[in-house]
Amino acid sequence: MKAIPFKICTCCSKPWKTLDDFLSEPELELAGYQVNFEDLKGGLFYFSHLSKDCGTTLAIPVQKFTGLSNRTILAPHGKCPGGCPEFCLRKESLDPCPVECECVWVREIMQVILNWKKTAA
Repeated sequence: MKAIPFKICTCCSKPWKTLDDFLSEPELELAGYQVNFEDLKGGLFYFSHLSKDCGTTLAIPVQKFTGLSNRTILAPHGKCPGGCPEFCLRKESLDPCPVECECVWVREIMQVILNWKKTAA
């Protein structure tokens, strides 16, 4: 039985067999995050495929990355402590969040992705 790859590029059809292969790819860059307050694991991470033959943006549900954080989901949005910078509302913002709210675990996952060691090109 043939294993289903973690992701196949929707433009150039390059496959990445595993999450590790995907995150180690030097031609992929985390480009953004779109929150889904109804289903936080259904939010989307956006990755730019920076190969010279491609250049597309890939959207992948947060659900596929939840194993990168042990943090639990906290209080629902709107019940955040004061001073929330609302990073989760800005797709291009990849900064870690200083506030403990329901989206802080996604911000933690983004930092893991951003700091993932890339393989040599």
